[in-house]
Amino acid sequence: MDSQRYVRAYLERTYRADHPDLTEAAQKLLHDDVAKRPEHYAQTDFARALISYARTHEHLMDALARMDDLPDEEFERKRAELFDQTRHAMHEIAQAEPQVIDAQLVGAMLTDQGLDACLSDLMKIEAYAREHLETCVAGFDEEAPHFWKPDLLAETGCSAAELTRTEPALIGWLHALEAISQLSLASARYRAAARYARTVMRAVGYPNHAEGTVLLSLARLEDSDGFFALVHELEQRHAQAAAEGYVEDPLLHGVDDSPWFLLARTLLLYKEGKERPARRALREFSQQCDGGAFLLLNPTYINPYLPVRPTVHDRWKLVHQAVWEAEGAVYDTPDFVPWAETVEGIFEASEGFAERHGF
Repeated sequence: MDSQRYVRAYLERTYRADHPDLTEAAQKLLHDDVAKRPEHYAQTDFARALISYARTHEHLMDALARMDDLPDEEFERKRAELFDQTRHAMHEIAQAEPQVIDAQLVGAMLTDQGLDACLSDLMKIEAYAREHLETCVAGFDEEAPHFWKPDLLAETGCSAAELTRTEPALIGWLHALEAISQLSLASARYRAAARYARTVMRAVGYPNHAEGTVLLSLARLEDSDGFFALVHELEQRHAQAAAEGYVEDPLLHGVDDSPWFLLARTLLLYKEGKERPARRALREFSQQCDGGAFLLLNPTYINPYLPVRPTVHDRWKLVHQAVWEAEGAVYDTPDFVPWAETVEGIFEASEGFAERHGF
């Protein structure tokens, strides 16, 4: 979840708690003013540390985006410098306020260490975040459907979604779970990836595509029953969200439109030896996911998730995320990409996308 978004939501919540009689017009003015000068509403060391984290994170992502066109050698040097500076800044924030979970997460992910060591650090951070939630955040319940006790929801009149998007401790914990699931997927720990991602899926008010991690994991495990049971569950969730007027992701119109589903289904059918259905599924992936064929045949760099996949506003960038995340499962099936290139229309779709976008 975007750091600026949840930090501002937290500042608004704490201000409204101290000023319960704000009119609707005053609440709108508050929302706009918090966006302009958040530091004015930071009345605690924790709130000030959150703002420091959000600004440091925003600088990190902006600087990474500006490096895209640099020559390789200069890119590597400047990125290393940026990561080193950011790691030190995150360490200082986390030292001062350990409850800023995202500062701990990003600092660990920027440390120059192997994937297994990084996963170990993230799991310690997740355990710390969960313990903090259980002992310090009133109403949190890991076993509740959306992590909030029903009596708290009734008492406050707030929805689980409202509480989640304004509680940095819960968002930090969800970020830790999501980061662990994604690194587990990348390192072929498919069952662990699915388990952690399923926990993230239970959250509301927290935009994510954790279902994509689960779909890719189940496809690689050749768990056809589990895969299509999850698809059915996602279809029901989407229908319920539509009935309630809630749009989970404006770039998607349902499960059948998801690049994670379309690619994972292709991989599953291929691994099961269902040649014709797999070819049809691959063509559907290519047709519905602009750039899908190109990105599958030509792995293209994506900025690392720090700490989790960012929100994107272009459809093909969502496809890029899905293909990038599938890399471990796809290349764990070494004949899949060569096979995909032989399927009628896939190479042509790849070349057409490359020509249109200057790749």
